[in-house]
Amino acid sequence: MKRTLDRVLEALNAHPDPDRSWLVGSPWFEPPDELRKAMRDAASAASFDYPPPQGLAELRGAVAELHRRDGLAVEPENVLITHGSKSGLLAVFGCLLKPGDEILHPVPCYPAYPAAITALGGIPVAVPHEDGRSLIDSAALEACITPRTRALVLSSPANPTGATLTGEQARILVDLCRERRLRLVCDEAYEAFRFAPNTDRLPAHWDPDFETVVQVRSFSKTYALCGWRIGYVAADPALIRLLTSWQSALLNPPNSIAQQALISVPAVPPSFIQEAGRRVQNRLDELVGVLADTGLGVHPPQGGFYVWADVRSRLAATGHPDTASWCADLARQHGIGLWPGEDYLAPGWVRASAVACADSDWEPALDRLGTALRSFIDGRNIK
Repeated sequence: MKRTLDRVLEALNAHPDPDRSWLVGSPWFEPPDELRKAMRDAASAASFDYPPPQGLAELRGAVAELHRRDGLAVEPENVLITHGSKSGLLAVFGCLLKPGDEILHPVPCYPAYPAAITALGGIPVAVPHEDGRSLIDSAALEACITPRTRALVLSSPANPTGATLTGEQARILVDLCRERRLRLVCDEAYEAFRFAPNTDRLPAHWDPDFETVVQVRSFSKTYALCGWRIGYVAADPALIRLLTSWQSALLNPPNSIAQQALISVPAVPPSFIQEAGRRVQNRLDELVGVLADTGLGVHPPQGGFYVWADVRSRLAATGHPDTASWCADLARQHGIGLWPGEDYLAPGWVRASAVACADSDWEPALDRLGTALRSFIDGRNIK
């Protein structure tokens, strides 16, 4: 599946001073000291054998402990360690789908959902929403369910919009999926970065036995460990056994050194995550302000790493037929990379990340972004 982002990257590569930081969801803050030390210790261990197919028992136990701290009844047998959350999603779809089966997803949505579903012979079904940024509409969702529907997948906080389920919305979705015998696949890569009130209750809180909910998570965002490529799935033991067989047959288990290091994750103090969340939220607020000052339509995200901006009124003003060409010309002329909404099935919108830029570069990057956007929009670069 060719991404419209590739046009932006090509344009950035032609600019003498490209800024790609607005594209990337890799945190600028450092990982916790506890995990850095654990990685050094793991790399000095005597054994570098294959880990077990389901993941190291000690790491699955550490994951269960983290969940219990949040009031979720998770045991090690409920956990499969994966190659990041995207790999976990692929395994879940692979176990739920037969060719021609359908999985519902919101619009906008993370591009990996429809791409993975299609690659596995399934049919991704977009659930429309009028305002272009809310997470899901229950009535629209129910109208999309057919006899071939097997699951709903969504991220909360959402990539790209930052929309986040309230506890009541989570309960409604769990009840609906349970009633219609669907799996609710919850991509919770950004769950540590929930900023809106009443978002403390996750779908899994309303489904303690995992009869309906499947949680897919990553250590990448919460602990700034994107390069370690470790995530996990939490689900009922029967599904975990299927997922373990699927992953073992196609991918083998994730690397043992990173798994060994992450056994120490319960030792990371809660203050690390709290401080990371505070800093991310501050950056999002500042980014929203800069984008709004340029005349783009923006709403403060309720969580996550990104600001989702409406550029539809600016396309005609600058003479561009679509968001992809608008973003490509912005990159070519000003060296600013924003992610076009076409890749998220939402033309007319762009995604901007608040987390990749180093602290020392943040204020200058914001100034450059605002100046570039005003020049680009006001210059009426008719094509």
